[in-house]
Amino acid sequence: MVNLFDLTSQVAVVTASTKGMGLAIARALGAAGAKLVISGRTQETADAAAAKLRDEDGFEVAAFACDITDPASVQRFAAGALAAFGRVDALVLNAAGNPAAGPLLGQTAEEFDKTMAEGVRGSFSLVQALAPQMVERKHGSIVFMSSRAAKRGTGVLGLYGMAKASIDQLVRNLAVELGPSNINVNSINPGAVRTDFSRMLWENPEREKMTVSTIPMGRIAEPEDVAGLALLLVSGAGHYINGQSISVDGGGTA
Repeated sequence: MVNLFDLTSQVAVVTASTKGMGLAIARALGAAGAKLVISGRTQETADAAAAKLRDEDGFEVAAFACDITDPASVQRFAAGALAAFGRVDALVLNAAGNPAAGPLLGQTAEEFDKTMAEGVRGSFSLVQALAPQMVERKHGSIVFMSSRAAKRGTGVLGLYGMAKASIDQLVRNLAVELGPSNINVNSINPGAVRTDFSRMLWENPEREKMTVSTIPMGRIAEPEDVAGLALLLVSGAGHYINGQSISVDGGGTA
């Protein structure tokens, strides 16, 4: 029987993959057989994560720095990714910045521009750089990291939610545009995940209790809960899933 999750001979790029969800996703794809290209904000952090993946897991890994807000850095990363293994089959766009918190009416133009650059523009630029070789080969998968905030109103993370909602619409547009080239495009919408990025939701016991009270499954997600969906979406098992924004939140949006 064919292993629908086998990524042997494929190359997977995972941005912001030195820790948390990105590292968990890289591990899941590597365990399925993919060669990996990972990124960190500095070359040192990227190299350290790559060494861990090589030494602890035995994966074949290339690592590069990438500042998702810097167009030149994004282009250098894309060129390095293609040079490393000659192709990119799966692109998982996990990079984002720290969200600006507070009411929308109090946000500045600078905060708006920064949020959109971190949350939308950089990842879109990376797709523009790496999707053409997928189109040429008529094969590929693209996964954006969105958020439950894209699907719900909030009085605290409005700009972040707007950026993630833009990602979900970008997914739908790209799915229509790239689907005829046998490329599926989707986004993952996590709720609370036990990572440094969402530390404020769980590091305080009372805050964690409040967060968990809104989750039917009664716990905060672990990074591996998100990694499993990423593996599905870039593998043969999920290749016909296209244009979807899928929540991974233990039923929180229900």
